[in-house]
Amino acid sequence: MLNPFELIPIIKNAPCKIESIEIWQNNIYLGTNDGQILLYIIEKVENNKKITFKSRMENSKSLGYGKKPVDKLLLIADIGKLLTLCDGNLDVFSMYNLDGPNTQNGISTNKGVITFCSKKKSQEFKICVVTKRKLTLYEFIGVFDMYREIALPELALTVEWCKTSLCVGSRKEYAIVDADSGLYKSLLELDKNVPGPRTKLILDQEKFLLTTVDLSVLVDLQGDIVQGSIIWDSNPMSMSYLEPYLITILHNRCINIHDMKNQKLIQELNNSSHNKGASSSSSVISFQQIFEGRGNGKDFIVLYGSSPNSVYCLHVGNIDDLVHQLINRGEHEEAIRLFEIFFKRERAELEDGYDPNREKQIHQARLCKVYELVAMSEFYRFKFSSAFKYLQLSKLDHRAIISFFPTYMPYQTNYRSPFDQSDIFKSIKDSAISNAPNTIELKDVDSLIDDSKSQLTLYLEHYINNINSSSNALLSGSEEFKDLTTVLLKLYSESNKISKLISLLAKCRVNGGNSVINNQFYIQDVEEWLNNKQLYKQLGLVYQYTEKYRKALLLWNRLSLGELSDHFNCNGIEESIQLLECKQNQDILPEPNKELVWEFTPFLIKITQEQQQQRNNNNNNNNKDNQDDGDDDDDDSIKQLPMKIFLKKRKDQFIIDDVIEFLTPFGDYYFQIYLEYLIYQEENRVDYLHTKLATSYIEQIFKNCPELQSSQGRTDIPIANSDRQKLINLLELSNCYNASTLLHRVRNSLLYEELVILYLRIGQYEKMFNIIVWKLNNFKKAEYICESFDPNFSLSITNVVSTQTTITPTSSNTPNSSSPTIMGTSPSTTNLRNSIRLSQQNINNINNNIQISSSPIQGFNLINNNNNLNNNNNNNNNDSNLPKSSLYDSKRQELFLCLLRTYLNYKEQSLKSSVKNQLTNSLIKDSNGEPIIPRYIIEFLNHYYEEMDPIKVLALLPNSIPINLLESYLSNSFNYSISQQRESKIVKNLQKSLNLSTKSEYMMVCSASVYIGPDRRCAVCSKPISDRVFVYFPNGTIVHPKCFQIPFICPISARNFKMNPVEFPQSI
Repeated sequence: MLNPFELIPIIKNAPCKIESIEIWQNNIYLGTNDGQILLYIIEKVENNKKITFKSRMENSKSLGYGKKPVDKLLLIADIGKLLTLCDGNLDVFSMYNLDGPNTQNGISTNKGVITFCSKKKSQEFKICVVTKRKLTLYEFIGVFDMYREIALPELALTVEWCKTSLCVGSRKEYAIVDADSGLYKSLLELDKNVPGPRTKLILDQEKFLLTTVDLSVLVDLQGDIVQGSIIWDSNPMSMSYLEPYLITILHNRCINIHDMKNQKLIQELNNSSHNKGASSSSSVISFQQIFEGRGNGKDFIVLYGSSPNSVYCLHVGNIDDLVHQLINRGEHEEAIRLFEIFFKRERAELEDGYDPNREKQIHQARLCKVYELVAMSEFYRFKFSSAFKYLQLSKLDHRAIISFFPTYMPYQTNYRSPFDQSDIFKSIKDSAISNAPNTIELKDVDSLIDDSKSQLTLYLEHYINNINSSSNALLSGSEEFKDLTTVLLKLYSESNKISKLISLLAKCRVNGGNSVINNQFYIQDVEEWLNNKQLYKQLGLVYQYTEKYRKALLLWNRLSLGELSDHFNCNGIEESIQLLECKQNQDILPEPNKELVWEFTPFLIKITQEQQQQRNNNNNNNNKDNQDDGDDDDDDSIKQLPMKIFLKKRKDQFIIDDVIEFLTPFGDYYFQIYLEYLIYQEENRVDYLHTKLATSYIEQIFKNCPELQSSQGRTDIPIANSDRQKLINLLELSNCYNASTLLHRVRNSLLYEELVILYLRIGQYEKMFNIIVWKLNNFKKAEYICESFDPNFSLSITNVVSTQTTITPTSSNTPNSSSPTIMGTSPSTTNLRNSIRLSQQNINNINNNIQISSSPIQGFNLINNNNNLNNNNNNNNNDSNLPKSSLYDSKRQELFLCLLRTYLNYKEQSLKSSVKNQLTNSLIKDSNGEPIIPRYIIEFLNHYYEEMDPIKVLALLPNSIPINLLESYLSNSFNYSISQQRESKIVKNLQKSLNLSTKSEYMMVCSASVYIGPDRRCAVCSKPISDRVFVYFPNGTIVHPKCFQIPFICPISARNFKMNPVEFPQSI
């Protein structure tokens, strides 16, 4: 049990029996049983940390009420008054020389007084006097002036006053009375047969303690019961409160001391407890009352008793000793709370030279020492979480706690710890091995060691981050900072926290204005430590952030070759690639020079190829029974890693030709990825790069599928695989390649989709339509190319979109009709999003951070450019309002006629084409069953009659075709022609009319005249114009140049000619 108090005698033998007591500074006022007031002067003596008191009687005063006891004394020091209660009389004396009582004190109720009290926690000097069933309130304004009376239902025996609440106790009950309104509120009923009530104000908590024979409960100032109560073994006789302790004298003469925060009994003093500090007298003192006051500038607790009549001080022991006791018992929060309370009381009243800043420093220093004691107590108990929490609050040098972790302490430091150096890891293990009680178990050793490391890491992180956030250059360059940074680097490395390690290494390089610092940690110490721990990945990162790039790459290459074994099984490949591509902290670290790229990239390509091959072999062995021919792009993820080096912008850019020349010996795979990056990401428009990539795709296709090189003897249509799809996407997306060069390579191949795009690029429409119609059997696609062609733009594959969803058939015939327009669907009509994804899958696999733009760029035309098509249609609609130079557009007509010629070549193609049966079924026959012409040609003519001149169409059609088959076409064509001619004439006449109207208006404007005669005057100043320069407004107003302000506003009528123009100028 904590023992914060000890009994020390103050007055050993008073001449009379003591009935009441008051204390202030060095003065003690005693009320005796024979109606006297005795004034004693006390002196505190401290010798060898032992405290004693000397006392002498300074004055005495008889109250004049005979031998009646003085029941109560009350000091109001700020006004120098001493109030006494004797035989029901309330008197006021001077507290300095006991002069009085003064009949002009203002207190009218000076008889029949039961008790009284003063108002606590108030700047006002007010008292409450209890007389029978009435409370009388006084305020001191030179004299005590009564300002309120409150009637009570019962006779009050005790009262306490705080703020506006009066707590009143009677034999029947406790109650709260509002001092302002007089509202009476019953709280707790009492037994009338038990001794009288006792109430005590817990001042700092602003609560009243209501006491019965065996129980005390707490209520707030509003009378509501709050948590907390005290159960008594004996009836309480007297109470006093010294924050945070409640000191109570019980009926059995024991003194109980409770902590009012938790109502816990912390000390008990019996009748013999005073013998150690008392005189040699062997008598046992019977304490009667306890009282708190102010002694020597501090709160003071005194007790008095009889046999003999003496006064004792309940003295609080040394605060540091109390704090140590609580810390040793593990009550850390209680120790800190107790320190705060007693330190505040200790420094409450100081000498005149009080300096708030100095007091704050003293408080902070002593509080930090308490935190340090608590932290070390928890640390030695292996409670690292709470230990490091208190260490952050203390001012202990961080290196002092690191000294318990000697394996991390840098050997280059000059710091010496104030503690006995011991390895905490060894202490944990020794505690587990020993059989002493309260030791840890062997199974908890590893978890405790890990916990200590993690808490140490958080402890150092908090300090380092505070320094970095404050940008304190002095702290960041100090030896302490270097020591702590070195330790934190080791902790990050050992726990494999790579991101935090990199972040700390980067912070060690930057200070304030981005100036590079290379001495923020002990480089040599860290390098040796990491090497001994076989943390080669982390060691390479340290090399990297100290700009030892070659050393880092050589170290990681040894890891890749298996010459070194990393603690975390790192092979160093990814780290080498990230270093060469400057992926991390490129604004902090300078770029590695190109020579390192040319030197180490071949090794990385070789090692990744070997790993990819080994991985593929393992997959094949594990899936021998699986014959899945799926996409293998995901299996190339390892092989693609070295290409990250070239797929990122550098300050010192690579020369494209140098990179291509460098990558060529390693196969087409690598420089294809590089070219795809340049074309799709960098939007490079150099034609030879596009041509080279397309050529590379073609060679790869022919290498993987040699049968595609020649179309002789082949009637089937090969489905485009992933290799072909990449080529198709490039040809569709780009306009920058040399189409003739590529066409020369694939002219006789089975790459029909690619040939269509290339023929369209170079304008060889007949060959293009031959492939689309007779090879791919896609009549819809051929017609849509013609239909969507805009002569105002260069002809390109931009206008060719998927025919599966957007092209409507040229007739209402179903797929079962004789028209072969839906016989086949070209693989190139795949959805554009899938095409783009396939063509760029390699780049996506390499660098997920690079997003491929789907918007058109200069030199490119995207397939699904619906906006262009809409704009073209809008332009055509606008142009239709103007007279055309000719009825049929020559460029569009050329394209439609070319397709018609291709359709009319059906006889030759039916002998060798795969559409022979469909053509036979679609032929229109005469009455004798002889074939005339395929039905789809008639449907084509009927649908696009407005695109082709009928004279040119008839010249292409065979002479044997019956006129009745062409009746619909000719009728529509002639009607269209006549309608367009009529419309043109109407438009022409309207334009003539508009021209005449405009000329008429022009002449009317030009015919206006202005005549200035000798009598013409300015409309503003009325002065003559004569032969001077003048200003004419359209409404006929004439003024001098200086007589107007705004050119378009008339100075006379204020008419705004911009907002309200005149139709024709007036002649004057």
